[in-house]
Amino acid sequence: MHHITRGTLMKLRLEHGFSVCIGGVPGVGKTSLLEAHVRGHELRDRHLIGSSIVKAIIAPSSVRELDSWPAARRVAVREAAITKLRDVRRTTPGRLLVDGHFTLRNRTTRTVEPIFTPGDRAFYDALLLLDARAELVESWRSGDTRIREQESLAEIEEHLAAEREEAARLAASMGVPFLVLVVPTLSDRLRALSDFLDTHAQLS
Repeated sequence: MHHITRGTLMKLRLEHGFSVCIGGVPGVGKTSLLEAHVRGHELRDRHLIGSSIVKAIIAPSSVRELDSWPAARRVAVREAAITKLRDVRRTTPGRLLVDGHFTLRNRTTRTVEPIFTPGDRAFYDALLLLDARAELVESWRSGDTRIREQESLAEIEEHLAAEREEAARLAASMGVPFLVLVVPTLSDRLRALSDFLDTHAQLS
């Protein structure tokens, strides 16, 4: 049996495209961060919102309806989304940055559930968790018209804790580079994201 070094594995990943999941609870600032980052790296990086792919797959059903479907059907939807992401990566000359989550609150049961599938774990080459204090997330959500599902401060704290735990667990089991990004300002977030990508996904 041939042993593949970590360096060789990283080289193979870069040659076949490099995909990063940038996770975090709704309202923590993922979309703003990635949109700002890509504006300065248009030729190198591409930003996609994972939920938009899921919504396109289940249309005309809604994500609220999706949460009430049997678990196996929900997994099938997420696996179909990864198939579409693979198609995108094949036509993306640089790094694919997917705005996503490691957990989500089920709108039917109100419980926080892990959502990564086997396809997710095989697809992503690095994970980044955008984190913040619950009070900050609550404040940011109050000015974000895209946030339709409300959580109390206690629920936000619960969700943040679940997202942290699941992200760390996934990174360890997948053996991929992992960064927890806790700085609150956009400029510091941009700098940390660029440093992370340049360290772990330096494309020729």
